[in-house]
Amino acid sequence: MLRTLFLIGIVAVGPLFAADTPASVDFAWPNLTDFFKQLAGKIPAPVKVFRLKFDRDGKVDLWIQDPARRDHIDSWEYDHGEIKGPVPVKFDHYPSVQALDHHVIELTTIDFPRLPGMLASAREKLKMPDARVFLVELERGDSHGMLTFSDIPIWTLHLDSPRHDGRVEFDLGGKVLNVDKD
Repeated sequence: MLRTLFLIGIVAVGPLFAADTPASVDFAWPNLTDFFKQLAGKIPAPVKVFRLKFDRDGKVDLWIQDPARRDHIDSWEYDHGEIKGPVPVKFDHYPSVQALDHHVIELTTIDFPRLPGMLASAREKLKMPDARVFLVELERGDSHGMLTFSDIPIWTLHLDSPRHDGRVEFDLGGKVLNVDKD
């Protein structure tokens, strides 16, 4: 049942991240549909995300909680259609299982199709219409701008242009939490 729900979630991501989907102006969204399909064959559902990063080169680094050993986090990488992992994550100070359980985000709660709209909003908020994305991150925490103390999942879009760098933080629903421009 859980594997079926996981695969349904993957199919829902498909329209945005299929290999033939046109890229935004300058950012080639990674083929997350392919990545998650490959991942589904290697790990059981539910997938609990500790951290997700992807860059302008299409490389994805996904840290997930090991479902068999909840005190372990493993990194899975995706680059040009190839998946690598699991690679054990070594922490400087190991969090408790309770802390890890609190930190992770259920993959099925992440609305990936919101990302292009968040990118457009980030460019607008930064007043950088031609800015290029160089990194997209998702992790639970507090906003760097306003001290939310809510410990929520936060998308951070990092953008740059010839004159400025900037980043915009969003909650999972796409609400802007913080705007920072250098």
